[in-house]
Amino acid sequence: MTSVTRPDISVRAAVTADAHTLAALSIQVWLATYTEGVSDLCARYVLSEFTPEKFLALLEAPNVSLHVAEVDDRLVGYSLVRSGVPQPLVPEADSELCKLYVQEPFTRHGVGSALLQAARAGNEGLWLMVNVQNLRACRFYEKHGFVVRGSTEFVLGEGRHRNHVLAMPT
Repeated sequence: MTSVTRPDISVRAAVTADAHTLAALSIQVWLATYTEGVSDLCARYVLSEFTPEKFLALLEAPNVSLHVAEVDDRLVGYSLVRSGVPQPLVPEADSELCKLYVQEPFTRHGVGSALLQAARAGNEGLWLMVNVQNLRACRFYEKHGFVVRGSTEFVLGEGRHRNHVLAMPT
């Protein structure tokens, strides 16, 4: 029987040199997670939302914490937290975990857990939104102690996509 070895994961704060890699990884993960085939609407969304320029701006923002996970000096995931972002369904928390993206070959190897740990550092009141149909992500957050506090919608074009609002119990 062959045993699966976990990769050596390093997590660090993102730097400006990561901007292009973050943009490419974001597009790859978003499309793999939310599409079966690429529509014009989805292509336009990812190409406008996930740009090196937007990541450079995030790195300069005072209320943003952006961490990357690397395996063999290659970026395999990242977490993005914005502080000072209230959520009416979670009044005790004001830090949003906006993104926790892990490249598919590195899921279930501890990358997401390592990034979540970095995201939680210094953020006692953390909340997030996750697409209700993204069952793997829903199970991941539940496993890490997050609970559903309500729901909201992500709107893309004419489509409305229900998201759970999750938070750590206080």
